[in-house]
Amino acid sequence: MVTKTAPEAEIVNLVDAYARRICSAVLEQYAGDSVCSPLGIWLLLAACATAASESERPSLEEALGCSTSQAAALLAGFLEAPPAALRTAMALWVRSADRTTSLVEWSASLPPAVERGPVPTQATADAWTERHTQGLIVRFPIELDELSRLVLASVLATKVSWETPFALEPAADHLRLSSPWLGQVEQVLLDHGGGELTMLADTEAAGVVAVHFTQAVEELGVLCVAADPTVDRQQVFEAAHELARRCRSDTFGHARHSLFDLPLGEGGAWSITEREVRTHKPDARLEEIEHVVLPAWRSESTLDLKASALFGALPSLDALLKLIGPSEEGDETVAVQSAVASFSPEGFEAAAVSAFGVRTLGVSRPPNRGLERRARLLFDHPFAAIALAGSSSDFRRARAGHTDLFCLPLFSAWVETPAKTNSSSS
Repeated sequence: MVTKTAPEAEIVNLVDAYARRICSAVLEQYAGDSVCSPLGIWLLLAACATAASESERPSLEEALGCSTSQAAALLAGFLEAPPAALRTAMALWVRSADRTTSLVEWSASLPPAVERGPVPTQATADAWTERHTQGLIVRFPIELDELSRLVLASVLATKVSWETPFALEPAADHLRLSSPWLGQVEQVLLDHGGGELTMLADTEAAGVVAVHFTQAVEELGVLCVAADPTVDRQQVFEAAHELARRCRSDTFGHARHSLFDLPLGEGGAWSITEREVRTHKPDARLEEIEHVVLPAWRSESTLDLKASALFGALPSLDALLKLIGPSEEGDETVAVQSAVASFSPEGFEAAAVSAFGVRTLGVSRPPNRGLERRARLLFDHPFAAIALAGSSSDFRRARAGHTDLFCLPLFSAWVETPAKTNSSSS
């Protein structure tokens, strides 16, 4: 009997694999601190997959790790029920002149949760970004102006508090002489409690590593992994993903490395001491993580998602451009992610805005002259008003069907006498 994987587990496995694949591409762009949301990019790829032609789909499906139809289903399921600790948003903005039949049909196939509308001003897009990231990112990552033809964007954001806040201690009392942060930070975070997931662990990617896990109140946890300083960054990330997979399969404890299997003294990311204690059992061997020392940290990055084929942005952009067709002046594409994260004594905050965009290289000037008429709509006499049932997605859809009660009349009114307005009323 074959056990079918639940959709939630499928997207976890796919995004985990995607995160591991793009790790080297992210690290190539940042020699030091960096932060990225693989999930934010993966969601954009999943949205673009249904727009790809038969020749483009294999490369997109390779990046996604699944079929186009599976990616579309997982995208819809995720946007409908994201993790409780995560705020999400997606938007498709298109210039009215570029709303081709192909574009409209593809737009209608996207999940209802995807916002749709014309390309906004930069100020409006910045406000959208700030609102959905809870103020963590205040500027939309790509430039928007009259040359912008199409934008597809995703937002992920979280602000959580630790179940048990960290203690703050003088850094000089806890950092080793070999630490590059000695003398650079005044305080460090100390966790005396540890937990089941705080240990030394064996990993295939990075050997023995130090592991710390912090649980937030809002159904989110942060797994920290430190290896010997000589281990390559990408291998440390791979070790972290390896341990995360052990969390999901309930085999985390199998990776525990005994303190008695390591020499006393300083190690790659630990220091081991030994003393005699009284025990009920002769020759008993007891192990304990005395405490964990971590720095508070904050990181922000802007990634060029076209810089490496590993991201999968290039076939996605090609698919988007084909939906609206090339402009006479030529086009350029952009794929960017802006991300920020911080780890403090009280909690964890992070946000990422990922965006694919198409813009023309110049303003088209039609060869012929014609007439243009404009109108103002003036409700300056009695008129009718009807309230109808329907979500914002219902009213934005095109050829995609609607909810059962869409356009059910709820209230109707004839407006004969306008109400007086009072600027001081709230």
